[in-house]
Amino acid sequence: MLRQIVETMAQSRGLKMTPQRRAIIDYMQAADHHPTADEVLQTVNREFPMTSRATVYNTLNWLKQEGMIKEVYEAGCVRFDPNTDHHHHFICRKCGKVEDIECDLIGTVEVCSLPASQKVEFFEVTLRGLCAICQKEK
Repeated sequence: MLRQIVETMAQSRGLKMTPQRRAIIDYMQAADHHPTADEVLQTVNREFPMTSRATVYNTLNWLKQEGMIKEVYEAGCVRFDPNTDHHHHFICRKCGKVEDIECDLIGTVEVCSLPASQKVEFFEVTLRGLCAICQKEK
C-alpha cells in the first residue's frame, strides 16, 4: 500500500487527505503486526492528539473497501492486516500476537465436498500455539 497511490484514490473519490489520514495510512503501511482500530488510534494520537475514533474507523473501513487492508477476526476482536496477499495466520495462545504464515509453508489442503453444495472460493488456515517470545518465558 503506497501512500501516493492511496492519496490519488482518495482524491479521486473526493476524500480530503488530512494529516490524520496520512498518519493512519503510514502506520498501516509500516505495520508488521495486525493492529486493532484502538491501537491505530492510540498511535496516531501521539502525533495528532485530536484524531477522532470516527476518523480512524472511517479511514480503516475505506482502506478495507478499496482492498488495501483486510480484517482478521480473532476471539471477538477485529484486527487489520496490511498484507492483502493470500496467506494464513499463526496466533499465540498466550500473548495473542497474530503473525502471517505464507501459504507454501502449509502445503496443499484438499477441499472437501460440502453437504449443502456450497462453493468454496478460498480458505484461510489459522495455526495456534506459542510464539517464539512466549516459548522463552515458559
